[in-house]
Amino acid sequence: MENPRGQSLKTQLSEKYLIVGCGDIGLALARRLVAAGHHVTAVKRSKPDWRALGLTLALADIEKPESLAALPTDIDQIFVILSPDRREEDAYRRLYETGIANLLAHFSQRTDKSIQPETTRPHWIFVSSTSVYGQRKGERVDEHSCTAPSGFNGRALLCAEQQFLAESKNNSIVRFSGIYGPGRNHLIRNIKAGKAVQYEPPYYTNRIHHEDCVGVLFWLAQQRRTGQPVGGIYVASDDMPVPLGDVAMWLAEQLGCAAPPAQSATRRVPRQNKRCDNRRLREAGYQFTYKDYRAGYRAMLDEQRRG
Repeated sequence: MENPRGQSLKTQLSEKYLIVGCGDIGLALARRLVAAGHHVTAVKRSKPDWRALGLTLALADIEKPESLAALPTDIDQIFVILSPDRREEDAYRRLYETGIANLLAHFSQRTDKSIQPETTRPHWIFVSSTSVYGQRKGERVDEHSCTAPSGFNGRALLCAEQQFLAESKNNSIVRFSGIYGPGRNHLIRNIKAGKAVQYEPPYYTNRIHHEDCVGVLFWLAQQRRTGQPVGGIYVASDDMPVPLGDVAMWLAEQLGCAAPPAQSATRRVPRQNKRCDNRRLREAGYQFTYKDYRAGYRAMLDEQRRG
């Protein structure tokens, strides 16, 4: 049945969403989904200090399969937005390898999947990172580029990606680059503190504003609801990979600070030095709110000045 605007009734009905790992991005996404009329359950390891109107809270630790028993399985869409409690290899492996396996196993037990297995299973959107790439010489990378991460964090994330894509090729993997925005302003602090920056050879950086992180996830869910294919990998980064020195010089000018001193380049090959290509996401229809670092940081600085 069609309504006067040409939308099917199915696309207007509310859905059930589960957000596993509800930090700042997950909470902002949850609020947006609730505002759109959906039922949202947030899964966290411990009770948060916030109250979100219309949001259901479920306490569970995906590293402990017994704690998942009470999670509802009649879910349409699951977002997995995790953050380890420690930056140690063991913590990453327990969360992204063992924890993800536990989570997928819990939802594989849905009693109705034998009837229509493809239509009754939830769709998964997993938030990964561009740290899964190992390119370190300024190469351009996209969804088809080789993934050979040198760090344990990238290796753990890649293992999680593979588990979700093995569960279904229709699941979505979103690789965020460096996230910045409200509460994530370490580069601004560094510029104010006069910390040195590498100018030569160019050290490429990639970033995405917090608001676009939420926007990409919400947009993918909406695309799926309207029947658009959203399976596979998406590189989620703004339109402008740029040398860190260029960003530092521009920020210093905006802040009225002296340009950061030059840091001597070492012979050590950097762990991250690549240019992320967001073409798939843009061509699929997503429109970035902050297309480059200037737009994003300008909004942050304006907000700080308003105080």
